[in-house]
Amino acid sequence: MQDLIIEADEIKTVKGKNYEKYGAVFDAYELDEKLAAKCGRKAGNYLTVQTDGGSQTEKALYYALHSFVKRGKKALVAGFGNGDVVADALGKKVVEFLKTRNLQGGRISVFAPDVGALTNLDSVKLVKAVADGFSPDYVIAVDALATAKTERLGTCYQFTDGSLRPGGGVGKGETLDAKTLKTRFIAIGVPFIINSSDICAGADRGYFVPYDVDERVKICAEFIAGAIFDCFS
Repeated sequence: MQDLIIEADEIKTVKGKNYEKYGAVFDAYELDEKLAAKCGRKAGNYLTVQTDGGSQTEKALYYALHSFVKRGKKALVAGFGNGDVVADALGKKVVEFLKTRNLQGGRISVFAPDVGALTNLDSVKLVKAVADGFSPDYVIAVDALATAKTERLGTCYQFTDGSLRPGGGVGKGETLDAKTLKTRFIAIGVPFIINSSDICAGADRGYFVPYDVDERVKICAEFIAGAIFDCFS
């Protein structure tokens, strides 16, 4: 249960682009179909940004997002997750922060579908329906991820134009990507959960979150919302 591409064993033999900017470490990989299949991912570009959570984090995230935005200036931001579960509330929080901005220009629209367990409606299908109706240049999907490294909890951001599978960590949900949406797609995720066996070998099956996960989710969501707003406003 590790969602970050830099933690995939197969990626360790691939030479990606590694650089530092705005106090953050960037790792960029382009996965072709063959490598993507080995990693169990969708082919596409993957960029992880390891930050220190400092004042330049929003600039680093803006720089990362801007590298995926080639043309077109209208975005639908879809915030996935369960707002009642703190570690899974990132997408909802990003939408909430964006709502506090001036979105009247029409370049950013926001949508936060509830998880299927609460509505009995597939959140991916809901986003597809909204995208079909409003034809955005980009759909930006935001969701919480899992990691195998405690130091990455709430500090590592992954950007990809490959795909996102909300609920994938529990074996549920359809895949969201550019093909199914018929428009450009970007997924942004931050890990807030770790498997107990990644902390202590041989530990009983279980998952952990940071003791201050609520504050970490809030901070990360605010950084992401700021980067999206700056990129499309």
